[in-house]
Amino acid sequence: MRLFISINSNDETRSALLSVQGTIKPQTKKGSFTRPENLHLTLAFLGETKEETIPLICSVIDNAIQKYTPPFHLVFSKVGYFKRFNKELWWIGINHTNPYLKTLKDIRQKITDGLSEKNIDFDTKQFKPHITLGREIEQDSPIAVPDQNINFPVRRISLMKSERINGILTYTEIFGVELG
Repeated sequence: MRLFISINSNDETRSALLSVQGTIKPQTKKGSFTRPENLHLTLAFLGETKEETIPLICSVIDNAIQKYTPPFHLVFSKVGYFKRFNKELWWIGINHTNPYLKTLKDIRQKITDGLSEKNIDFDTKQFKPHITLGREIEQDSPIAVPDQNINFPVRRISLMKSERINGILTYTEIFGVELG
C-alpha cells in the first residue's frame, strides 16, 4: 500500500488554500488541481509499504511527537512552483519567519530518524515544507499570485494511505496522533 505521513488541513485552512487555487486556475491552460480533501503537508513520503510495517510506523509517529504536547500554528505565505519539463507543480510554502518552523523540522527529523532506525524506507529528499496546490500546470503567460497569510494549525500527525478509488486519488487516514 502507498503511504505517507502528514499534517492534514482543517476546513478553515482548506478554504483559504482553495482561494489560492482559485487565483491560479483561470491563469492556466490546463492542469490537475489538488482536491480539497487532499490538501495536506507531507512530513515523510513512504511510497509502497508492506501492511505488516504499519504498527512500526505508528510507533515511530507516536514516539516522535511525545514531547510536542501543545498544538502549534504554521503560516503559509509564499506561492511558487517546481518546474518539470514543460509542466509545473504549484505549491504554497511556510513563511520562514514563523516561530514554529523549527518545531516542525524537529518533528519531521524525529520521524525520519525513527523510520531509519526501524529500517523503513522513505523518500530522503531535502524537506521543503509545502502544500501542493496543482500538478502538471501549463500556462501561456506568467501566473501572478500575491503572497498569502494562511494559518495552518498543527494538532494531529497522520499516517495516510493513498489510492485510486474509481479513478479518483483518495487519501485515507489509517492512524493519527493528537498533539496536546
